Amino acid sequence: MNRTIGLAATLVLTGWLACAAPASAAGLLSTDGSGDSKEPVEIVADRLVANNVEKWVDFTGSVKATQGKFTMTSDALRVYYEGDLLNPPKDKSTQESIQKIVATGRVHIVTDQYVADAERAEQVAATNTITLTGANSTVVSGKNKLTGSKIVLNRSTGNAEVESSGSERVKALFYQEAKGGGAPDPKKPAGKKE
Repeated sequence: MNRTIGLAATLVLTGWLACAAPASAAGLLSTDGSGDSKEPVEIVADRLVANNVEKWVDFTGSVKATQGKFTMTSDALRVYYEGDLLNPPKDKSTQESIQKIVATGRVHIVTDQYVADAERAEQVAATNTITLTGANSTVVSGKNKLTGSKIVLNRSTGNAEVESSGSERVKALFYQEAKGGGAPDPKKPAGKKE
């Protein structure tokens, strides 16, 4: 399939995701745990393959998924769903139809809360979690950084769980803010009181 046909097919599915239930479909990728984002989900790739029998859609080749302030790029993205892709039920939202999203190959996520990198990212709708896997998967928030082979982010609770594998250990780097909420006075030597 050439690039033009692949992009056209991508836009058809994007239109389905955005139009079938814009209020709920948008919560699929949004960074707030509530899933209340009204922004449409847009997925752009070189190629799209849909399997309505096994209930998945594959996007391959420079994949970019965006929704509001959430952007995820990867080499490939698979969306698992239930129901009928071409004729979604009127009583079920798109968000309820999508069960899981799996991104593979140089996954890079940018949100207004954090930036993450991994070889694989799996988002499960039922648990509202994103699991990042691969050597040296990282999540950076401000100057703070978590590194491990598996990082589970729970979007509902804001909790994170980091695991290591082999000889690599979990690494965490946390910065404290200066008391009073501001930076220390550079003219005042440390440890001296006025």
